[in-house]
Amino acid sequence: MRVSPELNAPREYPTTLYLNDAELLTIQTTPVDLQDWAWGFMFAEGLIREPGAIKRVVVDEDRGVVWVDAPGVKPPDPDMDKRYITSGCGKGVTFTSIKDATQLRPLTSDLKVTLEQLQDWIRRMNEQTPLFDVSGGMHHATVVPVETGEMKVREDIGRHNAVDKAIGAAARAGWDLRRCVILTSGRISYEMCSKMGRCGLVIGATRTAVTDMAVRLANNLGIELVGYVRGNKAVVYTQGVRIE
Repeated sequence: MRVSPELNAPREYPTTLYLNDAELLTIQTTPVDLQDWAWGFMFAEGLIREPGAIKRVVVDEDRGVVWVDAPGVKPPDPDMDKRYITSGCGKGVTFTSIKDATQLRPLTSDLKVTLEQLQDWIRRMNEQTPLFDVSGGMHHATVVPVETGEMKVREDIGRHNAVDKAIGAAARAGWDLRRCVILTSGRISYEMCSKMGRCGLVIGATRTAVTDMAVRLANNLGIELVGYVRGNKAVVYTQGVRIE
């Protein structure tokens, strides 16, 4: 039997991000929701302090180029060649080392959720993944305001990109990330936890595992991480003070 290698295959494409006409990086992405990705990447990597700093985002999906206009915004580290290749599919990029991440300020919040809420939100997230349903090879993520349970599920070939897209979608919608939970289909590693720390997200959950470095960073930052949320099961990796 002859099978086309492109049949229902997960999409990936090199996408170059420009900040104020300066090339920032090129990364493999799934070329959908790239405006959300640009907002989320800029915010979660600490390149902007608040979403309002971005005045315009222009996306050319055919060429794989995204331009971000953020007047007066400069990278926090003048050595922009210092990039870290993250673990996992898609080879995400971060400008933050684990040493840099430990310098983030601890988060204070009274936000709490139940395990039942996390399990329900993961289930609902998994029901809103059309790209995964077709290809079977995509990651997905969503940000959920605890009070409303709304969702903006985003998908990508890379787990970091899916998280950035979800954060960007929530930021563009004006949601208060400090009152939200982030959910992902992929492993939560230290650089994902550092993204949470910058955005004020104090609770994160995944269908899979949490790394040891992520656990140490989360405990330092006051972040709750829950893994293997499947069916009626879950593993709380951190202190559990935000889980009822």
